[in-house]
Amino acid sequence: MSKTPIRVGVIGTGIMGAGHARFLTEHVKDARVSALMDVDESRMGALAKELGDGVATFTTAEDFYAHPDIDAVIIASPDALHVPHLRLALAKGLPTLCEKPIATTVDDARTIVAEVEATEKKLGKSLVHLGFMRRFDPSYVKLKKMLESGEYGAPLVARISTRNVSSPGITTPGLYTNMAVHDFDIWRWLTGDNWDSVVTHYPKSNSLSPAGLKDPLIFVAQLKGGITMVADVVANDNYGYDVRTEVICEKGSVEMGIFGDIITRHKMVAGVAQGGPMVENWIPRFEDAYIEELKAWIATMTTGVNNPNLATAADGLAAAEACQMGVASLN
Repeated sequence: MSKTPIRVGVIGTGIMGAGHARFLTEHVKDARVSALMDVDESRMGALAKELGDGVATFTTAEDFYAHPDIDAVIIASPDALHVPHLRLALAKGLPTLCEKPIATTVDDARTIVAEVEATEKKLGKSLVHLGFMRRFDPSYVKLKKMLESGEYGAPLVARISTRNVSSPGITTPGLYTNMAVHDFDIWRWLTGDNWDSVVTHYPKSNSLSPAGLKDPLIFVAQLKGGITMVADVVANDNYGYDVRTEVICEKGSVEMGIFGDIITRHKMVAGVAQGGPMVENWIPRFEDAYIEELKAWIATMTTGVNNPNLATAADGLAAAEACQMGVASLN
């Protein structure tokens, strides 16, 4: 066991980076935030002040990685910077939790994953994990157990909704690589199966979304074992953060509602979804998942034992390949 807290540096102090830094500080006893890096000095400075004394700040990744008081890194920088920031972490041999996606193109994903795996083999330990926090969400964990119980029969179809209130700067391909990427990963985790096909469909576009953005998207994706996902991805729903999943099985339906509530339709009895005030983004909905993911990640360093639910670089590549099938079907 580690006798001193793991010193964690965080790259990016936007919604995700700040969330990770706060959760580590408030909920993970074996770790502390030792450094931040962001080009937005004002935003970074405000977060450093909030976290307390002893947090170093940097405006370049090179200076950040040269800081001696970093034992591990969280990468929450813009998507296009994940690959270069991962390479710097690999060069230092630093355990890293990288937010999704691992890369913005499948070719870049394959290249960086090969580099990660070569470095891990050379050092004889896991170094890189991906921030697919839904694997630690209590509702998804419960859903997995329910599907594996056999009580509802084999899963056949999944109906998925992934809807942000707003998504500044997102592109049409980003609806896959930045949003649906979570759905591709969680369904591999739920089923142990791999993706076979993804086909995009276009409903009427949202007149309130930026010009040129095909929002929303509908896609149909199939796992190799035959389970089919019918999904809508909405970048700007303008009403509240909304993530839902219904699994249609041979003998019933199991649904995860907006608030993580589980609703079943089984043996002629239908459950009722929870209602109430909605939230602005994904942080409040998945707070417990982020905290448990961070605890599991830090435990890999303090105990030397990997948590099997932490996503690996290979999992990041599988999600990227599924996203690429979706992007390839855009027109």
